[in-house]
Amino acid sequence: MKPELNNDFLSATSLGLEIAVAVFLGAGAGYLADLWLKSAPWGMVAGLVIGAIVGFWNAIKFAEKK
Repeated sequence: MKPELNNDFLSATSLGLEIAVAVFLGAGAGYLADLWLKSAPWGMVAGLVIGAIVGFWNAIKFAEKK
């Protein structure tokens, strides 16, 4: 028996992906900044922190809508 995909499952999955993408994009931008400014590892650390903040900010906004 195949489980049916419901709206809550899809919302949770998209929320998790949204957080992960924000963190990875922040880390990638930080990595590129490190290459450009030769400031390793501080750009990546800052990018990870900013990406995590943005990802969780989006999760909080999503939770407030529900």
